[in-house]
Amino acid sequence: MKSERLLTTGEVAAHCRVSYETVNNWIKSGKLVAYVTPGKHHRIPRAGFRDFLQQHNWPPFDEVPAAKPRVLVVDDDQPVLKGILRNLSRTGDYELATAADGFEAGLLIAKFKPDLVILNLVMRRVDGFELCQKIKSSPETRRIGVLAITGHSSEENMQQALAAGADAFLTKPFAMKTLQKTLQKLCPR
Repeated sequence: MKSERLLTTGEVAAHCRVSYETVNNWIKSGKLVAYVTPGKHHRIPRAGFRDFLQQHNWPPFDEVPAAKPRVLVVDDDQPVLKGILRNLSRTGDYELATAADGFEAGLLIAKFKPDLVILNLVMRRVDGFELCQKIKSSPETRRIGVLAITGHSSEENMQQALAAGADAFLTKPFAMKTLQKTLQKLCPR
């Protein structure tokens, strides 16, 4: 008889749209049955999770809700960064993270695993052109969409961004509706 695959706390959290800490609290309180691996990680039997969902009137596990696209916003101009973040947070359509420069963004890409990076082209340390090229040249990250943004509008900058692998280009200042329409094209749901 084939054994049923166990679920991780991350899979349970994603289905319930809660943090993995919440799932751990359910386990600690005895609301959700789980096993502990030798590495001290929790694993939840599918049947037990289905029972838990039914008891609490949650959608069945087979009806997994669609995950929100992950968007990393990278800009060293704090007012612009905060404005984009505030606008996209209001929609509730995206899971968001921010970085203040290209170096920090490089570290976050590995951890956050974004579907799209909104990337200012002209920044200190690692500039946007260089980061875009790194994203698009690596087999692990080339699937990530890149929306290049800049306050230094020129045909040369646009061509250089597209040559580095950017999927779209916007010039600052831009209307937030324009940003949202661009994101809908780059991150269809």
